[in-house]
Amino acid sequence: MSPVDEDDKPTVVLDLNALKKQKLLDEEKLANIEDEIQFDVHANSAPESTVTSVGAMPQKNEIKVVLFDFQSDFFRKSIRSFPMGYDYVVTTTLDELNKCLRSKDFQIIVMNYDINAKAVNTLSAQIKSKFPESKVMIIARAISPEKAKVHAQTVAGASGYFQLPLEAKKIGKEFERIFEHARQSS
Repeated sequence: MSPVDEDDKPTVVLDLNALKKQKLLDEEKLANIEDEIQFDVHANSAPESTVTSVGAMPQKNEIKVVLFDFQSDFFRKSIRSFPMGYDYVVTTTLDELNKCLRSKDFQIIVMNYDINAKAVNTLSAQIKSKFPESKVMIIARAISPEKAKVHAQTVAGASGYFQLPLEAKKIGKEFERIFEHARQSS
């Protein structure tokens, strides 16, 4: 057999300049995501909810939990790992999240810090300041109790934190802790 001629080998050509441009565009888009993450605080219509009347603290088994799957499908794929007995809603867009936030009922908004930390921080700060009846819970792979305590003291601090992997019993305890703290504060 004759040796393969280098010119006959298939080649892959990468346009490094195009890849760099695309990377810069993606980074710029993420950097400017804060401009896109704004809520319509004065909207008149609220979504239907199975939770109690406006402004009332629900019973523990009526707690609405919004799993915000921003730029991922993590919650949609792992919803079976969450504890039973809660009213779950999975949202994927800011518009869907905004509809949930229009409700004046107590609810827990769960966000995955590992997907887009900057967006989670921005959303958490906005929810905390504009929607006091909604409480944020952040989940992440590497969030130690010390890191959670430090983060909780920031503007973007959440009401609760959970370190992956998902465990229904532990998640339920964190939901209950958030609920009890909100109930005592109201």
